[in-house]
Amino acid sequence: MATYRFPAAPDENFAEFMRKSEEIKGERLAQAIPREYFTPRVWRGLLGFAVSWALYLGALAGIAAAPHWALYLPLWVVAGLGGWGLHCIAHDCGHGSFSRSRKFNSLVGHVSLLPLIYPFHAWRHVHNLHHTHTNNLELDTDWRPIPAALYDRMPWWDKVIYAGTRTVAFWAGTINYWRVSGFRPGFFPKREMRRDVRRSIVFVLVASALYFPPLIYFTGFTGLLLYFVAPWFAIHAWFSATTLMHHSASDVPYLTSEHWTKNAGRLLLTTDYRYPRWLLFLTHNISVHTAHHVAPPVPFYNLPKAQEALKAAYPGMVREQDLKARHLWRIVRRLHFYDTESGFYADFGRQQVAPEQRERQAVGTAP
Repeated sequence: MATYRFPAAPDENFAEFMRKSEEIKGERLAQAIPREYFTPRVWRGLLGFAVSWALYLGALAGIAAAPHWALYLPLWVVAGLGGWGLHCIAHDCGHGSFSRSRKFNSLVGHVSLLPLIYPFHAWRHVHNLHHTHTNNLELDTDWRPIPAALYDRMPWWDKVIYAGTRTVAFWAGTINYWRVSGFRPGFFPKREMRRDVRRSIVFVLVASALYFPPLIYFTGFTGLLLYFVAPWFAIHAWFSATTLMHHSASDVPYLTSEHWTKNAGRLLLTTDYRYPRWLLFLTHNISVHTAHHVAPPVPFYNLPKAQEALKAAYPGMVREQDLKARHLWRIVRRLHFYDTESGFYADFGRQQVAPEQRERQAVGTAP
């Protein structure tokens, strides 16, 4: 992959970001988090696992019992939330924070991703690439913007996918993620990765062979749409919106390797949204994301305490905002291309998007 040397004309916003990046360079960020927060409690993880399965299966039962089709949409949203919660449990399994047992983590992770038909190890290996290169313009695997000049040279189908998943079809962004890496062992560079992925694919295929024929036999293809396909899309909508918002903001740059550092990727390039308590519970603290990037082995139920420790150790560095629909709207409306001059964003009209003052004021505020 080519090495970019951008931004070409950085302004005071980029300079301020680089000042913060330099301030934490060489810091051992995870040491700010007490060691006891790294200890998993398996019973607590299994409680979250059970809650999400109950929410997902309960929504499917509600669809089966619904007296009118108008109830399907809200029940699909609930099923999507349950499935997204299961993904959040698999997220802990992938980072080894669900339990001390690698085999148990793998088992729970595989079962948790069944509503998405997502091979666990394929997701795990790609996701770890994101953690290793968060907001690196050349190497990150998640929601990486591209320069407009590169977009112009793409095949038309790739342009459609890129433009769609950054605007009206943002909800399908993780479907494309699944399509590209979920069932392609050759996508992964190491032999042991490819071996893991093949095993996960076999697990998914066996589970599918056991589940889909009876589902279709007893409910028909209408049942397949009602009880699997629509909830599958709903899970991806939760998945896409959450991950897009974590790492996309007008004042958060993607960095070329020239400027990128591990500590900046861990502490400065994530936006955490303060969810209502019920949503925080059902999504297993996935929105407390900066602490997770600093210390992935911290289990989900300890992330709020880990986040507070980070905020105390590095005041003004942790980005937090109240969750508002307008934040997602701002992203899909304007944040489309990597702007090679500023290091931030441009829209599809090739107009530079200035970092918004409201976002900068939100940095480091307390809940």
